[in-house]
Amino acid sequence: MTVNVLFLCDDNARLGPMAEAYLNADDGRSIRAFSAGLSPGPALAEGVARVLAAHGLVAEGLQPKSWQLFALPHAPVPDVVVGLSAAALAATRRVWPTHARLLDWCVGPHTTRLVGRDALRDAFHELRRRINLALEEGAFRPVALRQIA
Repeated sequence: MTVNVLFLCDDNARLGPMAEAYLNADDGRSIRAFSAGLSPGPALAEGVARVLAAHGLVAEGLQPKSWQLFALPHAPVPDVVVGLSAAALAATRRVWPTHARLLDWCVGPHTTRLVGRDALRDAFHELRRRINLALEEGAFRPVALRQIA
């Protein structure tokens, strides 16, 4: 069974795509990551592709998209929704299926303030740390599966 993890942020031009790329980089897991934003930007923020490349990841195929795409009937249903900003999870909490695990990480107060290579690099390192910890602790398992185990 594949677990769908959705990373939510403000503009889906910085944090969300970096988290999506990092989690999807390991094909050995049965996890598929997606990202979306409350108000998607027109393109990935400048520097995101460079930060990903510096860590052996590619930005190809990453683009800002609205969280509303994942509320459509034929969209991948998220098993885990991770809010990366203060507003992201709060604004959409009632939309997600009742079985979805909701994690509020709040990596930044407002992700559009993450500008410059150093800020993006630091944000990537924080995302990587949290994702690795979540994998170790089993936080990306759906609620129903966790109760059975």
